[in-house]
Amino acid sequence: MEIWKISQKVSALSEIIPYYFVSLFFSCSTLSLFIILYSGELDWLRLLPFIIYLVFAAIPYVLFAVPLQIILNKRPSKFSVLFLLYYILLSFIGVLLCCMVLNTQPIELVNTKYYYVLSIAAAVFYWFWDSVFLQKRCY
Repeated sequence: MEIWKISQKVSALSEIIPYYFVSLFFSCSTLSLFIILYSGELDWLRLLPFIIYLVFAAIPYVLFAVPLQIILNKRPSKFSVLFLLYYILLSFIGVLLCCMVLNTQPIELVNTKYYYVLSIAAAVFYWFWDSVFLQKRCY
């Protein structure tokens, strides 16, 4: 491959990377707020718990959602239902694995409503912010 073609691809990628970070930040922030509101503990609406949830939400997003997002953005489509289904499927796997790392029994977790609500909410939030900031901007 010629040097100038590689340079063009790197240049195009460097223009998009900030959108990945913005999408990730808004997804983590929305999920953090959702977890606090869903738990019903409104006194948790302080800065420290919000930041803690934000950091913990960023880990599975970076490990699972960002790689899928990079793959899906090769063929961008705003608010694609197919992309949402991919995010939901991966979210079920990601939330289960993260909870297993935190010593939660997988059988007990899968039997709870919280697992499904958290998985679907995490996928929907990430899909929404991905569609807002990245789709139709990539490559």
